[in-house]
Amino acid sequence: MMEEESIMEEERVVSLRDVYRDGRRRPSVRAEIFSWIKTIGGTLVAVFLINMFVLRTVEVQGSSMYPTLAHGERIIVWQLFYFPDFSDIIVLEHTDGNLHVKRVLGTPGDRVDYVDGEMVINGEVISEPYIALEPSTNGFTFENLCHIRNGFDECNVIPEGYFLVLGDNRNRSGDSREYGLIHESQVMGRATLRFLPFSEFGIVN
Repeated sequence: MMEEESIMEEERVVSLRDVYRDGRRRPSVRAEIFSWIKTIGGTLVAVFLINMFVLRTVEVQGSSMYPTLAHGERIIVWQLFYFPDFSDIIVLEHTDGNLHVKRVLGTPGDRVDYVDGEMVINGEVISEPYIALEPSTNGFTFENLCHIRNGFDECNVIPEGYFLVLGDNRNRSGDSREYGLIHESQVMGRATLRFLPFSEFGIVN
């Protein structure tokens, strides 16, 4: 009799360990492991999708955007539903396979000329306060850039789906003066925030 009561008491203790204080049954170890796997897997998928389609971090390479952005700084790029606008700083996928950070200075329908260090858009000279050094590079005419670099037969203005991009450091930038207009399919997104180094944390513009 005493042995039966002892066995019943042990079974009761074991069963109580499998029940939470609120009366819900405690999940098995296998169930807990499976739950953790689902949580971690879901998190990884979410991070992957955000990185692919919403936000992405990019490290600035070179000095072509100095003084706006310096070599080695890290920026956040907004990708979702983005269409380039005038003066946006964008990240583009160059045909050489590298990512380039440049400023948009010509959008579809614009005519852009670069004469004697001055940017002329649709016949008007625009101010460029983000340029620290006096540009010493040769300018370009729109016809030269559009016909020779891109090979368009007729090109009075920037065609639909194309953009003209330049680096803020005009003397040390490979940009549309070198490889012509870029296509919208090359645009990854807009540089929105610089987060490293922390001392330079802030909005990119």
